[in-house]
Amino acid sequence: LQDHDSAVVWRGPRKNGLIQQFLTQVDWTGETDGLDYLIIDTPPGTSDEHISTVQYLQKANAVSGAILVTTPEEVSLADVRKELNFCQKTKVPILGVVENMGQYTTTLSKLKFLSPDGKDDCTSQILEQLKASCPQILDTLVEATIYPPSGGGPKAMAEQYQVPYWGVLPMDPDLMQACEAGKPFVEEFPTTMAAKALQRFCKTITTQLPVEEMG
Repeated sequence: LQDHDSAVVWRGPRKNGLIQQFLTQVDWTGETDGLDYLIIDTPPGTSDEHISTVQYLQKANAVSGAILVTTPEEVSLADVRKELNFCQKTKVPILGVVENMGQYTTTLSKLKFLSPDGKDDCTSQILEQLKASCPQILDTLVEATIYPPSGGGPKAMAEQYQVPYWGVLPMDPDLMQACEAGKPFVEEFPTTMAAKALQRFCKTITTQLPVEEMG
């Protein structure tokens, strides 16, 4: 698109045609031995695009499985339950469920502090007091629940459908900034809870779907 803010106003057949071209007419090998993994990020729902993507990949015997990502509130879980049913009906293996943004994590020094009435920013004063009296706690990791889980949350849903629950990817402001800047978050902030969660997810994928070395 010439303008990145422009909308793509396409009907179903044209979108499906693009999906077909992308999956069947692209040389994924090039000058290499091919891709180790092709990960397709789809929007919520069970639209024609989902059906077309699954059908084209199944014809190539190239569907290894689906990873379902959800936030803990019921509005999101309702959509993901439909995705679970979609995967079961189309015989797509479900590798696991990831709970996204179930928690907010950051260090104490990056928090903003307000007066009891919420009108005044007293961050500088409080951080100076902490730095003077108890500096070691400034790097303490703090955590807050953003969305209280509904009905047991994603973990209970995974148990109900008898699929693996991979755990929580916490919301981390450094992760969002790294994505905006195009930087590798795991390399920039390897000790954060979000980075460790991402590394754990990647390890699970490579363990369940090992890549065969080309001789």
